[in-house]
Amino acid sequence: MVARMASSQPLSDAQAQRLIRLYDGAEKEILTEINRLLLKDPASESYSMAWQKTLLQRVRQIRADLEKGSRTWCSEAIPESYMKGMEWADKDPLMSGKAIPGFGSIHQQAAQVLAENTYGRLQDVDQVIGRKVDDLARAISLEATKGSVLGYQTTKQAAKRIKADLAERGITGFRDKAGREWDMGRYAKVLAQETTNGAFRQGSINRYQEHGHDLVRISHHAGSCPKCAPYQGRTFSLSGQDKEFPALSSATGLFHVGCKHVISLAPEELRRGLDVLQGKGGRGGQGSGDQEAGR
Repeated sequence: MVARMASSQPLSDAQAQRLIRLYDGAEKEILTEINRLLLKDPASESYSMAWQKTLLQRVRQIRADLEKGSRTWCSEAIPESYMKGMEWADKDPLMSGKAIPGFGSIHQQAAQVLAENTYGRLQDVDQVIGRKVDDLARAISLEATKGSVLGYQTTKQAAKRIKADLAERGITGFRDKAGREWDMGRYAKVLAQETTNGAFRQGSINRYQEHGHDLVRISHHAGSCPKCAPYQGRTFSLSGQDKEFPALSSATGLFHVGCKHVISLAPEELRRGLDVLQGKGGRGGQGSGDQEAGR
């Protein structure tokens, strides 16, 4: 069977760049406002709580714009990736069954759920950003108060320390299970790759099942990472109800962030005992290897 390349990765990369630019831009704007707080001399006549409040209002507007942009991205990128996954399934040489018109209500609902889940994760990041900025503002205000008692040289030293911390870590948007902190742009990249590729895969799965297919095979390509290598070319059941083949959901470690593997329909010859566990046929993957972000 002639291998063909999936078209989801170029889409995923392009969509990821959109989200990365959005979050990188917002982080830079927020840091600019925070630096204004840090650079302002608390002893100057222009420094006041009202001035600080105005600055924080600008930060809230940046966050509001970011939230709006995030919702737009989710409503466009996720359904688009889902539809690409459906198209991938429709072009499968082994696809059979009565042709079903494109993006029906069931698929629209599925794509919407995926988009809303992604938006919820981005909202969580926004809440973390908000708390971080508020904490910084309180810390700066506290240091300004101390300065009136201990001297403003002490306050300047504290501001320098806070600024150095921001320069090193940025406005943290996410902390993973290992306790590592991610800047906004990097987290946006990982989330974009994970959710668009996930939507592509779910679109394929739903389309296959809509046509009554259950067995799928994992793509096989050079350069696979240790997590995915054991699954290359293997056959799985979408429903998990097949007595011969394991459920796709049991493939722990497969489809990690940045994974290039895709699924295609498994040939019916498997039912006659041929190539049961480690088939080498089927369609090729989306790239020459896995590119894992954040592993």
